[in-house]
Amino acid sequence: MEQLAALYSEIQAQIEDLQPHCAPSLLKDFVRVCALSDYVRQQVMRDPAMIRALLESQALSSPLPIDFFTTQLHGLDPLSLDKGLRECRQAAMVRIIFRDLTRLAELEETMSDLSDLADSCIDAALSVHYAKNLEKFGQPIGDDTGQVQQMAVLALGKLGARELNVSSDIDLIFFYDEPGMVASTGREMTNQEFFIRTSQDVIRSLDANLHQGFVFRVDMRLRPYGESGALILNSASMEKYFYEQGRDWERYAFVKARAAAGHVTLGEQFLLWLRPFIYRKYLDYSAIDALREMKRMIEIQVSRKEMLDDVKLGPGGIREIEFIVQALQLIWGGREPQLQERRILHAMTLLAAGDFLPTHEVDQLRAAYYFLRNCEHAIQAEKDRQTQALPTVDLAQQRLADAMGFAGYETFMAVLQRHRQSVTAISERFMSSNRADKDEVLEGNLSWASIWREPGLERTVELLAMSGYRQADAVSLELQQFSQRMNDRDLQEIGLARLDRLMPVLLGLAARQQDPDKTLARLLPIVDQIARRSTYIVYLLENLDALQRVTHLCGMSPWVAARLSEMPILLYELSDRHIDEAVFEKNLLAAELQEQLASVGSDDLEAQMDLLRQFKNAAVLKVAVFELLDVLPLMKASDALTAIAEIVLDKAIDLAWQNMVVRFGCPCSLQGEALGCQFAIVAYGKLGGLELGYGSDLDLVMLYDADPQGETDGEKQIENSIFFHRMAQRIIHILTRYTRFGTVYEVDLRLRPSGNKGPLIGTFNAYGRYLATSAWTWELQALVRARFVAGHPDLRAKFDQLRGNVLQHSRDRAALLVDVVSMRKKMRSHLESRTLTAPPSTPAAQDVTQALSAESTAKSARSARSELGDEVLVSGFDLKHGTGAIVDIEFMVQFAVLASAHEHPQVVRWSDKVRLLASLEAIGIFNSTDRQLLHDAYIAYRSAVHYEWLGGEMQSFGQLNKYREAVVAIWQRCMSV
Repeated sequence: MEQLAALYSEIQAQIEDLQPHCAPSLLKDFVRVCALSDYVRQQVMRDPAMIRALLESQALSSPLPIDFFTTQLHGLDPLSLDKGLRECRQAAMVRIIFRDLTRLAELEETMSDLSDLADSCIDAALSVHYAKNLEKFGQPIGDDTGQVQQMAVLALGKLGARELNVSSDIDLIFFYDEPGMVASTGREMTNQEFFIRTSQDVIRSLDANLHQGFVFRVDMRLRPYGESGALILNSASMEKYFYEQGRDWERYAFVKARAAAGHVTLGEQFLLWLRPFIYRKYLDYSAIDALREMKRMIEIQVSRKEMLDDVKLGPGGIREIEFIVQALQLIWGGREPQLQERRILHAMTLLAAGDFLPTHEVDQLRAAYYFLRNCEHAIQAEKDRQTQALPTVDLAQQRLADAMGFAGYETFMAVLQRHRQSVTAISERFMSSNRADKDEVLEGNLSWASIWREPGLERTVELLAMSGYRQADAVSLELQQFSQRMNDRDLQEIGLARLDRLMPVLLGLAARQQDPDKTLARLLPIVDQIARRSTYIVYLLENLDALQRVTHLCGMSPWVAARLSEMPILLYELSDRHIDEAVFEKNLLAAELQEQLASVGSDDLEAQMDLLRQFKNAAVLKVAVFELLDVLPLMKASDALTAIAEIVLDKAIDLAWQNMVVRFGCPCSLQGEALGCQFAIVAYGKLGGLELGYGSDLDLVMLYDADPQGETDGEKQIENSIFFHRMAQRIIHILTRYTRFGTVYEVDLRLRPSGNKGPLIGTFNAYGRYLATSAWTWELQALVRARFVAGHPDLRAKFDQLRGNVLQHSRDRAALLVDVVSMRKKMRSHLESRTLTAPPSTPAAQDVTQALSAESTAKSARSARSELGDEVLVSGFDLKHGTGAIVDIEFMVQFAVLASAHEHPQVVRWSDKVRLLASLEAIGIFNSTDRQLLHDAYIAYRSAVHYEWLGGEMQSFGQLNKYREAVVAIWQRCMSV
């Protein structure tokens, strides 16, 4: 460090005259900075007055106030602009370099100050030249609005992220809104010509290397069409370019894009429009190929000798860190909006918090980034040159080591090498994640490729049979027909190439399943659906875990296969990094839905409905996956399905309410007081009983709590009764309208008072009066399973009280029993006759079987609607409606509640069978043996219903028959008239 020490002494002598202008400690630091930076030293010699002003103002020792540079540049005109910009830049750079090298400023402050300086200089240059050209040429008027047009300046790269370095160029894109003509008395000029001239003026003022140097080097190569494109485009042309020609590398570039100057609102609006291009809701995995190609090009560039000692472009350098972070942002940013962050250090924090990268790796990347960026700044500060190359001259090496706080260059290099090695290791793991397993699957067995290429050969049949396919001839024919269909579709070459990679993999994975033939038969319709959208194929090839999961699930469940075939977008759900965590907390699901809906306009009901369907479909598919994989037990699966339905209903109310209030205002009391959303949905049947299944529709009653004669307070007033009736219609529309993503739920409203003849929605008072005075026994039975599920939270207690009052009414036990048993017989009489193939074996059960031997698959009358649904048969036994099945258990529980609630009000607290049974045991209605049998039978039946619905094949009656016998015996004891 001898050369540096000598330089210290030389500089100290040169700037002795500055001593009166600052404290000794500050002067000592200033000497050190001049020794480390020829640029700062040159500014001292060139403009001592500027340096004295800096020292006297104490700007070197404290952060800058907000808008400091904007204030400094205010008032510049065309004559003073270029000089004023350069003087501002020189003083700012001396201050920034001083605070950076002395570590009075952290890295974030240095980057922020440099970015503020750039923003202010761009805005000042644009303001002056725009005003000058308005005066010279006239006002550029838009064709559409007739308004005067302005320019927006987008900053990309480090300036976009507000991470500018000491000697960085700035990546800019210019655009304006509307084409048109300049309003002028002189020659005709288009808006395009006006703004090209203005753009050229701005670039020249910033970029030209004049007597006082330059302000910022301007790089316009990232604009649409690159160097061959126009310097500036209008909004429509910008949108057309990205819609038709936007490339994957531009997605990467625009992660950091920001409206930096000019018409900032216009810039922000464009970036908001562009966001779905940058961050896809479901990653277009073909982009991974582009990212991998970018990484390959980086590695080729890095391998060149001159790049090995570059702290930005070399191995383990700044660009490699940026690549890791931004690639993860591209992959997950559409699904996780919080990752749509320009600033890399903040993005790292978010990646760690969301477990997108292990915390220890993020810590390593962050430490390396701080070290490398500080090193970059020290290298550039030496001579204000745009370089990141490690120095080769002894003095420059001594300067760099000193700036970084090391006693010698070798020590500095050892630490630098550790940081770069850690970055390289993380990068290699990130880019090769899952590749070893993937390569083994994709390239392992070449016979699968030959089977797919030549499915009709005799050798193919032999290979299929040897690999485990049971009906090899039929599979071979199926593959021939499928291959022919694909060829007939005239797919693009890239699509066929991707299909040729996927099919051998699927054939091999299907062969590992329990029934390869069925698995393949279920997979082919999915491939058929995605063949033209080959991005799905790339996604599967890039995600081995998802590909294996799809194959395994299709082997287990035709229901899952059918859902994936109908809505291939659900394939992406199987790559969710949380797919192995069976967590379905209602508040988290609700937050997820709200986050998705926040991405569309509040007035775009069609888009909201689509998102509602996607959310429901994806969430239900995950529940099915977990249940099939035995990760989620029956009760928790039903709880999850129930929670999903409740969230959707709440959101449907919210959307309908917003829509109605915009049109008519809020419902009011008779005194004119706004009431708010006094709306409630009550669920009966499976949703009410917390036992929702995969194919369940929703039995609902809708109520409101307001005076029907009151009116809304909007410009167009309507009575409350009309308001809530229309709101109910809107909710039904939101839930049941068929879109490209299907419906949300089928809704049945026939359990409302008076059924289809009654009003669509009623008041709480009318509903309570009906149940208290006019309800049939079967309606009271249904009320046992009723539950408030959505709407204004205050109405939950009101409904609970209403339900409790009705159920606790004293009833004649004998008459009630006759009604309940009679209702059960009527249900059976409405069923289509069919002989039970697996009758109970006990004498008592056989008597019941002979008397009630007819079952049915048809829907019953409205009175039985809430208890029925599609039949599920196991060895001929209807698990829902059969003798000794689910409905018999429900009727026994409902009778017991209605008969005992007046004496034991606690039994009406719950609406689900499991807790109702426990409550009835607690008051002595069922003994512990009967309660346990009914509980176990009920759970077993429902598990079998879920299993059958998802496509499982139960081979024998087994334990279910024993439960059936027990339920029939208990019925005989408890329900004999």
